Amino acid sequence: MNWNKHAKYYDWEFDLICTNQREDIRIWKVLAKEYGGPILELCCGSGRITQELIKDGHIIFVIDNSNEMLNILKAKNLPNIEILNSDMTTFKINRKFKFAFISYSSFQQLLTLEEQIKCLNNIYDHLEDGGVLAMDINPRICEGAEILPRTHSYTAEYPINNSTVTMYTSHKIDRINQIKHWKDEYLEIAENGEERRTFIDISLKECSKDYMKLLFEKCKFEIINIYGDFDNGDVTENSDNLIYVVRKK
Repeated sequence: MNWNKHAKYYDWEFDLICTNQREDIRIWKVLAKEYGGPILELCCGSGRITQELIKDGHIIFVIDNSNEMLNILKAKNLPNIEILNSDMTTFKINRKFKFAFISYSSFQQLLTLEEQIKCLNNIYDHLEDGGVLAMDINPRICEGAEILPRTHSYTAEYPINNSTVTMYTSHKIDRINQIKHWKDEYLEIAENGEERRTFIDISLKECSKDYMKLLFEKCKFEIINIYGDFDNGDVTENSDNLIYVVRKK
């Protein structure tokens, strides 16, 4: 998925509705400090995590495939950062890293085994010997029932344009391939009554713990830890996020 159309709403919406995910910065700070730099962040978006790690003194190379997201990041004028507009399966950088990470289930935007292997092999080639990769995976993407037709999600003031945004969502689940497909609609109404609609399609692949273990093994990574929350807690049957920490063999 390319996030260009959604970039203008991303930071605002994240702060509005992503209550639990905001806490993920804790684990990225801990892991960045433990494994050190140089650091590679894939799917950095508008730099929500990037800016916090830079505050801690880290030097970071970031990658995203959305020009609009990266334009928002560039406007923050952060120090100690290099930015590349590229895809996580095909990026090429003439350097190697001690630590790389992918936050917020972004790896699950890769919908086929072939894409996932290509991504992991590419990251492997960009890590130093013994380098570490961490990623946040939602293990239960396809749980629950489908939501069809579209359903009202929220209505909120959008201060950037002095307008009101109403978001509608629906999703269907491909049980065979274990992929959830969302269709989101953003209706923005300006003060003068003018309406603007933005349509976003999002798809994520479910990746169970057993699946990820086999995938890492195939791509020559050894698992160091699997955490069940953003405070380095144990994995439980109720864990909504599994944070995998793996080392290049």
